[in-house]
Amino acid sequence: MGFSQLHLNKNTSLQVTKTKLDSLQRAGVELMIHMCPNCHIQYDRYQPVIEKEYGVEYDMVHMNIAQFVALSMGADPYKVCGFQTHSVPLKAVKFGFGYLERGVFVKVELGKAHSAGEGVSDILS
Repeated sequence: MGFSQLHLNKNTSLQVTKTKLDSLQRAGVELMIHMCPNCHIQYDRYQPVIEKEYGVEYDMVHMNIAQFVALSMGADPYKVCGFQTHSVPLKAVKFGFGYLERGVFVKVELGKAHSAGEGVSDILS
């Protein structure tokens, strides 16, 4: 209902997307991995529009599954994954295998302990 309606009924499309973003925010989602390219576009491109239009703020970022897999295999976040094209900046996102911080992907050895309480929201601030 979101992306498919964007050009036919923009207000309904944005309202449906806002309802979904609200639900994701309440659930504590910080990183949304999208299987569907159109869903990725709808959420990434229109999250800032919804934030401005409705006076809300969401603490989540969006990534396509192909970008996530490429990053996990060591691909460059900008040369290969194209993170610079995102509307919601992927400035700092933490994964189980590393994190993206200020445009640089830092690999972390699996099994190494991280600081207690350190999560995506700590790094994103």
